[in-house]
Amino acid sequence: MLPDYEIKKAPSIGKQIDAVIFFVWMLLLIQFCLFLLFPQGEEVEGIRFRLIANSNTIEDQQVKNNVKHHIEPILLKYENNPQETYNELEQVVNKLSNKLDTTITITKGEAIFPPKVLNQGISSQLMTESIVISIGNARGDNWWCALFPKVCYKEEVEKEKPKFWVWEWLKKKFST
Repeated sequence: MLPDYEIKKAPSIGKQIDAVIFFVWMLLLIQFCLFLLFPQGEEVEGIRFRLIANSNTIEDQQVKNNVKHHIEPILLKYENNPQETYNELEQVVNKLSNKLDTTITITKGEAIFPPKVLNQGISSQLMTESIVISIGNARGDNWWCALFPKVCYKEEVEKEKPKFWVWEWLKKKFST
């Protein structure tokens, strides 16, 4: 008499394919979560600049754009001589405050930069070395940039879109 042995069947091909698909989906999910938690390309070195409008009315936004137009050429010189450029910014802000008959203040130091929605994801709120110009109550939309590298000027920098390595691997695997 032979002992009873349980005969096990090999897993079917369908179950193996399901396992591979599940594995690939899990890799994509992990990469997506990492991408959301650690957005690429947002953090920049150097000082940041922020110009905050009095309010979101059309008139106040026009005042903000007028101030931006006057200070943008000065900001281009910031990297070469920060203190002299900051002094020049103060002078221009004081002149504009008198000319536009509104309170415009400039401060330099640590400031909170609010979270922003960018192409790469959401940047976190952070304290950073900054120059902040506030117009009136400073309750409107703002214009901000990082001065190193110069991302706030008219020059467009072509950015490479983020790639998911699993997706790229799958495309390469099945394209042949």
